[in-house]
Amino acid sequence: MKAFKSLMTAALVALMLVAAPVASQAADGKPLNIAVVDIQSLLKNSKAAQSIETQISAMRKTFQGEVDAEEKTLREKEKSILAEKSKLKEDELKAKAEDFQKQVAAGQKKVQDRKAALDKSIQTALGTLRAQIVKIVADIGSKQNLDLVLARTDVVIVDKGLDITDQVLKTLDEQLPNVKVQ
Repeated sequence: MKAFKSLMTAALVALMLVAAPVASQAADGKPLNIAVVDIQSLLKNSKAAQSIETQISAMRKTFQGEVDAEEKTLREKEKSILAEKSKLKEDELKAKAEDFQKQVAAGQKKVQDRKAALDKSIQTALGTLRAQIVKIVADIGSKQNLDLVLARTDVVIVDKGLDITDQVLKTLDEQLPNVKVQ
């Protein structure tokens, strides 16, 4: 029985090896022209991606400075209220505390709104970059009569000759050297 299982396993492996070349052929029997592109590399190394990153870093730095200034103002306001605590009547203290809580809530909402706007701007810029990458890959695919282009993340082993990432990067850097983050 053990010998039978070994024989069946060997037969399955042999069948898979014979079937593999067939899987890389089109329905009409012609071999498929396949390429691979490393999208992650393009989203990291292209001039446009680097311009997006530079802009985002500057925006985050400005944003953090504004948040820090707002927090400092609120801390000073809180210290002021605590310092006046013994001099104020209970209803005055309560009113100042409520006003302070409203300012804190407004500050938190402002931060959340700004963060959401920044995230939306980033996604829009990256969407522009991705769309250009797809357009360039389609153009290269058309010029090279490619039947199939796979993302590098979906491929375990690939011949370097099938990788068109450098071609895409060169064209991308020429056509879209930067993307404005709004």
